[in-house]
Amino acid sequence: MRFDQFIGLNPWATKTVGKTVRVQEVGVRVMPDKSVVAFDRMVDMPLAEVTVIGTIAGAYKDQVANLHRYTFPSGVVYEEYVQCTPHCGGPMYYIALRRPSGKFLKQSIWPSSETQISEPHNNSANG
Repeated sequence: MRFDQFIGLNPWATKTVGKTVRVQEVGVRVMPDKSVVAFDRMVDMPLAEVTVIGTIAGAYKDQVANLHRYTFPSGVVYEEYVQCTPHCGGPMYYIALRRPSGKFLKQSIWPSSETQISEPHNNSANG
């Protein structure tokens, strides 16, 4: 049986874009009966603003996944791209990160030992 397999980001990239910051929320909640309930709580919020910048069209499904842009408060921006798509029962979509300039983040690249693709072809950003 053949199907599209979304592998996603490697563990380093997943941790990097998934960072959170603890913030204090203070406000009120208006209930259906118009009563007001105050709250003051600490919550974890994503550090990066996440925007959908594209989609991955599948071989067997119309859409496999969205590709995202991560904008951090420091001004740093990372974008997801399809690093490679080896086949094993269908295409496997390995995702990595790059800067808007196109320069990829080396730490986000899946190694050849994982993708089973020889090094010169293991990164579509190489051309």
